[in-house]
Amino acid sequence: MKVLIVRLSSIGDIVLTTPLIRCLRKKFPSAQIDFVLKKKYAEVLSVNPYISNLIFYDGNLLKCAKQIIAEKYDIIIDVHRNFRSFLLTLFAWAKVLRYKSYALQKFLLVETGLNFYKAEVPVFKRYLKAVEVIDVHDDGEGLNFFIDENIKNKFGQTLKNKYVGICPVAIWETKRWQRENFVDVAKRIIAKYDYECLIFGGKNDFDYCDDIKKLIGPKSKNLCGSSLQETAVALEKCECLITGDTGLMHIAESLKVPTVAIFGPTVSEFGFYPQLATSKIISKKLLCKPCSTKGSKKCPVGNFNCIRDIST
Repeated sequence: MKVLIVRLSSIGDIVLTTPLIRCLRKKFPSAQIDFVLKKKYAEVLSVNPYISNLIFYDGNLLKCAKQIIAEKYDIIIDVHRNFRSFLLTLFAWAKVLRYKSYALQKFLLVETGLNFYKAEVPVFKRYLKAVEVIDVHDDGEGLNFFIDENIKNKFGQTLKNKYVGICPVAIWETKRWQRENFVDVAKRIIAKYDYECLIFGGKNDFDYCDDIKKLIGPKSKNLCGSSLQETAVALEKCECLITGDTGLMHIAESLKVPTVAIFGPTVSEFGFYPQLATSKIISKKLLCKPCSTKGSKKCPVGNFNCIRDIST
């Protein structure tokens, strides 16, 4: 049997496919299970033992679709569910299973405030729901993130202390807790527990996080620009992670690192809240929430209370 999973982006969403990948492998131990994604996210799955091959989508739909057609898959599982993923699978002559994205419920909740969600189902369980028809079910083991042992041994040697991690960045401005709050909490933790603080973010966040590092002081380290695998090694060393709604939050969950997740404009119905019993969700209930499905550049009502009302 040949199976293809389609999820082109991004870090968090791909991490959320890992229970699906694992449960498929358990059900079909000898199957070829491939995964198509953008190359820049390859590190999320690069050493996942349950995957046979990674196929990289470089923006050329026709090229990628031809590659998929040539493989003659028996089953394609589309957990991206957008126009691109539809086109990629259109002529594959395979049984295509697509997950339920609750797009209408999400739209109505954001635009009208009317809640038509019958239950709060985590996204990774929605992915698994798509394959119940082929008798694949949730094994209850949660998310996975596999780390290259060579990177773990090499990069891990540079981290010898006890750490708390903070991720003060997010793609959307309205998902970012204030810089001064991260600084204040980090300083308190360092003073009380004598931990060091690891600051996480992407390459483009280096300067922003370096300013935070300077404000926290010498017992902090800016890891922006590290590879995703190196970031996972460092994250695994942390006693906990304080973050907004980020892909790193899901990696922390997969590594069983307790997480304090600060949510601004989005809500639990969307399915992205942490699931570990050791994690803590901080979110204000406001009439203006949710104002968007993923966050935005500025607060639509102008007060930004969903984040500003969360104190240190």
